[in-house]
Amino acid sequence: MRWNIFRYIADFSHLISSLLLLYKMFSSHSCSGISFQTHLLYLVVFVTRYLNSDLLNPPLYNILFKFFYLISTLVVLVSMRTVFRKTYKKKHDNFRIIFVILICGVATGATTKSYSMEEVLWTFSLWAEAFAILPQLFLLQRTQRIDVMTHEYIFFLGVYRLFYVINWVYKATTMTGRTPYVVWTTGVIQTLLYADFIYYYIKALVKGTEFALPR
Repeated sequence: MRWNIFRYIADFSHLISSLLLLYKMFSSHSCSGISFQTHLLYLVVFVTRYLNSDLLNPPLYNILFKFFYLISTLVVLVSMRTVFRKTYKKKHDNFRIIFVILICGVATGATTKSYSMEEVLWTFSLWAEAFAILPQLFLLQRTQRIDVMTHEYIFFLGVYRLFYVINWVYKATTMTGRTPYVVWTTGVIQTLLYADFIYYYIKALVKGTEFALPR
């Protein structure tokens, strides 16, 4: 497997995003502004993608990242329901993720390369990840309460997806690897969902104004 700088930037942006989220929650003793529904979807993504025969495949850092994402997502979910439950804005976090799961299931059936268990679960994880951020974005849109850690956490998630797309373009143009079309499709969809957020984040950063999403 040949990796390039864009893949590493993507992977470490993902790590930074997760660390920022954990830091925000445990330093402020609050999960305000964080979507439980989004992290429930991410747990589904990580379980269906990582818990297979490739779990312990090298490189080492990638193995460590897999365990980190599984454990950290569980920590976020459990913490939101226990120690930080009083700060969780459940009434605003009411996105119906069952519809996301159903749509992803149908899309998986239409796009999976084969109907082996591992292939189906891997393809489902791609579709689920593509839409996992939706409950978080809807929550922020409803509340308009976006603190620094929350928007930086989402920004680095967007950077992670953007650099994965750049990584696929690089591999295609340099003939160093082929990316399955379902990976392209779900990756582009996910990047587009972040595009609006990233635009307003950078705009606020450049102008030195407070970040806010348009209503």
